[in-house]
Amino acid sequence: MTNVTKNKAQQRPPAAPQAPVGNNWLDDYLPYQLYRLTNRLNQRLQARLRSQGVKPSRWRVLSVLRSRGTLTIGKIADHTLMEQPTVSRVITQLEKEGLATRQVSAGDSRATEVSLTPAGIRKLDAIVVTAHHHQQEALAGLSPAELDTLRAILGRIEQNIDLHQ
Repeated sequence: MTNVTKNKAQQRPPAAPQAPVGNNWLDDYLPYQLYRLTNRLNQRLQARLRSQGVKPSRWRVLSVLRSRGTLTIGKIADHTLMEQPTVSRVITQLEKEGLATRQVSAGDSRATEVSLTPAGIRKLDAIVVTAHHHQQEALAGLSPAELDTLRAILGRIEQNIDLHQ
C-alpha cells in the first residue's frame, strides 16, 4: 500500500452525529391524537363518497341541512366549518341540480334561508347509508356504554373550547 492510499484510508469522514432520540410527547397530546383520528376518518369517508360521485363540501352542506332543517347560509357555514363563499357556491350547485332551494327569510329580509328539496333529501339519505357503515367500522368493538362515554367526553371538551374562546 502506498503512502497516498494509507492517507486516504486514514482520512475517513467523521461519523455523522446521531439524531437526538425522540421523547414521544405527541403520544399523549390529545389534540394531535384527535387530529390524526379525524384526518384518517375523513380521508376514508371522502374516498367512499368520491366513489358515489359526491364531493366532501356537498356532503357537509347536505348533511347539515338534513340534520338541522332550513338554515341561513351563515348557520350552514358555522355547522360545516366552511367559509361562507364556499357554502354559497355549493348551494348554487345544489340549486342547479334541484337538490336545494333558497328563499328570503320571513323573519329577516337580509338573510337567505336554504332548504333541501325532496330530491335533495333522497340524495342525502342514500349517502347516509355509506356514512353509517363508515362509522360502524370505526367504532367496531366499542360497547354502547363506551360510545355514550366517548360522546359525553367529546361534548364536554367542545364545551370547554367554546367556553375559553
